[in-house]
Amino acid sequence: MIQKIQTTSFAIATMLEILDLGISDEEYLQLIAQGRDAVQEQILIVNLIRAGVPALEAIQVAPMLKKSGCSSQEKALIQQVWQRIRSQ
Repeated sequence: MIQKIQTTSFAIATMLEILDLGISDEEYLQLIAQGRDAVQEQILIVNLIRAGVPALEAIQVAPMLKKSGCSSQEKALIQQVWQRIRSQ
C-alpha cells in the first residue's frame, strides 16, 4: 500500500530562500568548480568578522576551516585567528 505524504508550503518556502552572498555569479561558479561550498564559506566569513577577525583574514581563513589536510602554515594561521577570538 502506498501512502501519500503531504508537504507544507512553509517547508517548501524556506528551501527556496535566496541568500545574498556578496559575490558575483562567476565567483560563485569558481568556488563550486573547486568543490567548495560557497554558502558555507560566506557564512563563516560573516561570523569570523562578527567575532572581530579582520575581513581580509576572515576571507583567507574561512576556506581552511572546511579543508582537510591543512599545511603547517595554514594551521598556524587558523590557530592565530582562534586565539584572537578566544581572547576577546
